[in-house]
This record gives sequence, C-alpha cells and structure tokens, in this order.
Amino acid sequence: MEEDFDAYNDDNEHEASLSRFEKMLELNEQYFFDVTEYEDVIDYYLENSQPEKAEEAIKISLNQHPTSTSLKLKKAQLLATIHKPNKALEILNTIEKLEPFNQDIFLIKANIHSQLRAHNKAIENYYKALKLTTEHSEKVNIKINIAFEYENLGQFDKAIQIIKKLLLENPENETVLYELAFCYNLKDDKKGSISFFEKFVDDYPYNFSAWYNLGIAYTRAELYEKAIDAYDFSIAIKEDFASAYFNKANALTHLEKYKEAIKTYRETFNYEDPDSTTYYYIGECYEKLEEHQKAFYNYQKATKLDPFYADAWAGSAVINEGENKNEAAVFYIKKAIELEDNNSEYWYIYGDILAKMGLVGEALIAYLKVVDLDEENENIWIDIAEVSSEYESLEKGILYLYEGLENQPDNYLIYARLVAYLLKSGKENEAIQNLIIILTNNSVEDLDFIISELTDYYPNLLNHSKIIELIENFNH
Repeated sequence: MEEDFDAYNDDNEHEASLSRFEKMLELNEQYFFDVTEYEDVIDYYLENSQPEKAEEAIKISLNQHPTSTSLKLKKAQLLATIHKPNKALEILNTIEKLEPFNQDIFLIKANIHSQLRAHNKAIENYYKALKLTTEHSEKVNIKINIAFEYENLGQFDKAIQIIKKLLLENPENETVLYELAFCYNLKDDKKGSISFFEKFVDDYPYNFSAWYNLGIAYTRAELYEKAIDAYDFSIAIKEDFASAYFNKANALTHLEKYKEAIKTYRETFNYEDPDSTTYYYIGECYEKLEEHQKAFYNYQKATKLDPFYADAWAGSAVINEGENKNEAAVFYIKKAIELEDNNSEYWYIYGDILAKMGLVGEALIAYLKVVDLDEENENIWIDIAEVSSEYESLEKGILYLYEGLENQPDNYLIYARLVAYLLKSGKENEAIQNLIIILTNNSVEDLDFIISELTDYYPNLLNHSKIIELIENFNH
C-alpha cells in the first residue's frame, strides 16, 4: 500500500508540474522549476510525440539551469528523435569529457548509433554503459540490447550466446526466452531451436513460454503433431494462454484437421476479445470444408472488426464467385484492391471473375496487372491466353503465349499449352518444334507431368501420330 501511495503522489506531482508549465506558457510568464520537474515535463512531451513542446521546454529549462547535465542529455535525446543525430552526438561527446562515468551518455549514444545502423559503435557504447551499471535489471536490458545489435549485424551466434547466459541467470525471464526463439528464427536454425527448447523444457517442465516456443520451433520444422503436443503442454500449465490455442489451431490446419482447428480457434475467444485474424482463419477452415456460407459469415465478421482486412474482403469475393454471385464478388474484390492495390493475387481473382462474366477487355487488364506485380507467376500467361482464345481468337491466344515465353523462357507449361493451341490451329510443324524444346529441356519426372498436363487439356493430341511418335522416341 505504501508503494502504491508513493506512486500516486509521484503521478500527482508530475501532472502538477506539467499543468503549471503549460499555464506558464499560456500566460507568457516565467516560473521557476527544479531540474527534476523539467525532466518530467520533457519526458511527457517526448513520450507523447510532441517534439516542438519538448524543444521549448528544453530551451527554457537550460536558461534556468545552464549547467545541468541531465537536461543537456534530454536535448540530445530530442535531437535524436527529430533526426538530428550528429548534433546529438556533438552534445554527448562534450558531456562525456566532463562526466566520463555517466552511463546515460553511453546509452543514448548507443541508441543513436543503432538508429544510424552503426551497430558496432552501438555495441561499443552499450558495453561502456554496462561497465558503469550496478543495478541488475538495467544490466539485463543492456545485454538484451547488445544481442539486438548482434542480430542486426547478422552475428546470430554471438547474440544467442548472450541470451543463453541471461537465461542461466533467470530461466523465468519470458522476454529473454522469446528473444532467443526470435534469434534462432532469424538464423533459420530450426534444428538448433528445437534442440535448445527440448532440453530447456526437460530442465524447466513447468515453463509455459518454453513449451510455447518449442511448439513454434516444431511448426517451423513442419513437425505439426509435435507442435500440437507442445502447445497442449503450454495450455495445461497456463489455461488462459490464447496464443497457444491460436498456434495450435494453425498446426491443425496444416494437418487438414479443419473441424478441430475451428474449435481451437474459438477457444481463444474465451481468453481474449474476438480478433479479425482469428475469424479470417476460421473462415478459411470452413472454405476448405466447403461450408461456404459459414466461411463467408466469418470473413464478414473479420471485416466488421477490421474494415481494412484486405484478405477477408478477398475471401468474401471468392465465396461469392463460387456461388455465381458475380456482382457481389466484384464488389468484395474491389474492396480488397482498394486496400492493397499492389497485391497480385487480388488482381488475379478480379480477372477470373471478370472473365467469368464475359468482360474480356477488363479481365485482360486485370491479368496484365498481375504480370506487372508478379512477373514470375507461372499460370498467368496461360489464363490470359485462354480468355483471349475463348472470347477473341485462337491466334490471339497463341500470341499471348509467345509473349509469356519472352517473359518466362523456362516455363514449360506455357510451351505445353502453346503446343496444344498450335495443333488446334493446324500448325503441326510449329507445334513439333515447341514440343522438341519441352522434350530436350526436362527430366523424365518433369516430362511426365508436362505431357500429362498437355493431354489433359488437349486429348486430341493422341490423334496426331507424329506427335505421339516424337514423345515415344524421347521416352526410349
């Protein structure tokens, strides 16, 4: 109770200082504040993104207390905040000559160097601050920041070494535990992450965060059954751990256990407010189960919670297209595109809907937008050619396929479709030339797939004896 009372008094004093300072500005008068009061006022403005007021407070405070180191440090902090790092460093270097044992100088310098991406200099200053620090919690924070800088340098082993030492000191430190998991992820060391967390839960079996991070490590390694077990252990220790339910549901979807995943996603609502992302994933599960109305309902729930959730609008479009509600589908996909007009998948869906409606010109514009945004998309040129050949002419479709090959010369599925179109148009010799390109540039396994795609699309291939003979000769 005494601590609470002290905190209450501190808050009141801070508010009083702020109120008195703003009154002084309003009345254009001069009041006296001690250094601590000015620090409180400046911190408030900095923390609430009011740099102009912070600058004014610093100017007035230094007029009253021109020798105050702490106020000069606040000025350096402000300069760093308003993107004047070199001026901030000038002030800090001057103060350092006068007070070489002031840890705050080195902490602020480290932060500025980090912003400038001079990570080695940041590390150097963090270590200087560390030597001057006596409080344990501050030392831990500095060491975590040093690990961050090593991560930024891509020196993950050094970061991991620091974080592991911190965990030895305090295995219950969740922040450190999560940072270690993140570091393993940055390093893309799935095996190392699993190995560490398996041993850690052996040593500390009641640490729910460790089980959770082990689940994440298993998920990244696509060991979904093991991931589910790990999340279950985490939930058994901390029943209200919503994130563990959510990640468990994700793992269940990878195993195509969609009904169980839906139930698990819904468990999160018992422990946290309903979330748009969760509703979206529930919608995806229902879509996989072909329960389209339930999928649509959940996509709409997601958009009501977050009108800017583009994927949920796109999901709503796909459901409506599947039910031949094309006008509604267009409405929803346009909403998605308005939110993310550089998303090639949305333009692809839009093109498919327009093509289905017979709006060929608009569909081709949408498809060509996909090409602009995702030139590596393997299917787009085939769809462009198909729409063009169906609604315009086979010759136009052939031209689009050749254009596709200029952009993707190694896409042999385009070659396969081109062979079919050329045979359809009676250009057998030209078809043979392109078939030879397919046959001479692919392995046996790839050839089986490509030829299968060709014959599925164009069964009349079997009526062309020269084509069959050519394929058989290559098979031998």
